[in-house]
Amino acid sequence: MKKRKSLAVTYIKILIVIAIIIVGIFVGIQLFTKEYSNEKFKTIKTDMLLIQGKTEVIAQKVEIKEKGAKYIGTKLQDKEIDASLQNLIDKEIIDLESKKSNYYYLDNEDLKELGLENITRNSYYIVDYKKNDIIYVNGIEDKNGNVVYKLSDMEKDSNEEKQDNENSQKNEEADKDKKEEK
Repeated sequence: MKKRKSLAVTYIKILIVIAIIIVGIFVGIQLFTKEYSNEKFKTIKTDMLLIQGKTEVIAQKVEIKEKGAKYIGTKLQDKEIDASLQNLIDKEIIDLESKKSNYYYLDNEDLKELGLENITRNSYYIVDYKKNDIIYVNGIEDKNGNVVYKLSDMEKDSNEEKQDNENSQKNEEADKDKKEEK
């Protein structure tokens, strides 16, 4: 009887250890996935910032009518509408009829022409030369789980996050000051 009891206790201990290992592996995978997604988001945002810098210079040269200056890429109206582009139109991220925008499609060859050989994607980017905004056609999920396409939206989210952090810091300092006064 004692032998059975000690055997049952041993099995329970083994099951607990296995459960802890499984939970540890699951948590590790979740953390890795979250960090990987965050790094992917940062990489795409950095790529978009690089593209924005290059295309802003081009837009300025075209605007002042510098000799030989022209927009790089293919005018979006000249491109066949594929599923990704239709998705952007359906979500009202781009408006091909708008006079306030000047959309151009940038593929890997156009990125090389911009001097950005290190940026290669299976998809493409769209630049709005009038608004100086960059659109990643596939979109990328931010840390709140929202899919964002435009660089301006990514930066807006970053600015809101910074402001939230600053506000909570100010609140903490104010609370600390109140405690010190008492």
